[in-house]
Amino acid sequence: MRHSVSWTSRPASPPGSVEGRPDVAEPGRLRRLPKVELHRHLDGSVRPGTIWEIAQEHGIPVGCGSREELERSAVIRAPMKNLDSVLARFATQQAVLCSREAVSRVTFENVEDAWRDGVKLLELRFAPAYIAEGKSLSNDDIIDGVLDGMLRAMAAWPIEVGLIGILPRSFPIERNVQATEALVRWRMSGAPGAERICGFDLADREADFDPALFAPLVERAREAGMGITIHSGEETDARHIATALDVYRPSRIGHGIRCWGDHEVMRRLIEREVLLEVCPTSNWITSAVPSLAAHPLPGLLRAGVPVCLNSDDPNLFGIDLVNEYEVCAQEFGFGEPEFTEMNRAALRHSFLPPEVTARAAKGIVPS
Repeated sequence: MRHSVSWTSRPASPPGSVEGRPDVAEPGRLRRLPKVELHRHLDGSVRPGTIWEIAQEHGIPVGCGSREELERSAVIRAPMKNLDSVLARFATQQAVLCSREAVSRVTFENVEDAWRDGVKLLELRFAPAYIAEGKSLSNDDIIDGVLDGMLRAMAAWPIEVGLIGILPRSFPIERNVQATEALVRWRMSGAPGAERICGFDLADREADFDPALFAPLVERAREAGMGITIHSGEETDARHIATALDVYRPSRIGHGIRCWGDHEVMRRLIEREVLLEVCPTSNWITSAVPSLAAHPLPGLLRAGVPVCLNSDDPNLFGIDLVNEYEVCAQEFGFGEPEFTEMNRAALRHSFLPPEVTARAAKGIVPS
């Protein structure tokens, strides 16, 4: 379906406080609003208390003398120089993903956090090669731990969960090949929950690597029935998004906000129904946008580009998904109509099977 496109950069509604929108003003209303989240990193969102407990149990140095000090230092609350400077802060979180049990625990807690945010369907992404770096953990240990944590969480909370495997572009290609094969093998294994490994992603330093290097791995995942989403247009420009669309043919783009103002790339996203997984606070922290008020999300939504709202790495940023809804209400004047539109778009673009998305749809899509 072709949409008419407007290229003005102002929000459709004037910015205002949550209290200014009667449909979201009631205390707790945003938290209770049924949500879909498609872009949350398991290995980038470990609770500070969990970091401390696992570090103490395994003797992992975290550079802090107390849990309170760690909880102050482990959270990024203000913009950093760029995406690379933020990525460097992931080291402590990565270090404590040191066993199958730790991976399972962190997976469970990510799903629990999402459920507390009002999420009905969550797609949780993780990078086996990144988690394994510097450890004796195998890809199989990591995937097994993620599946265990996911299944325990789904048994505890009424939430549907899918899993997305990530390849870090900066890692040696042979390790990314091994991770891809492990993800595909587990997905096809018939192991409990393994069919929920439903998506495949590339992340990390888009501008530094030839996209063609990863194309065979993306195709391997696609042939195994996995949906494709690609981190693109976060710290790079619209040309990189166009290249990602050409080389990988994804149905979703992680971030993608640098398409704003490029008429041709926006037109392609609209015509191909490619969803942008937008993460406002993350974009502000990484200095992808100069301020939350300047974020292009309202313009993209109004122009007809499919978008959804996500938290990215909530524990790293000291936020939750509800915070992102509050940001959109305060900065852009969004209310339930905009939130419902984005959640319906997310549901349509989920990589989980139709029978799973149908169960999650209650309250998001009218019966």
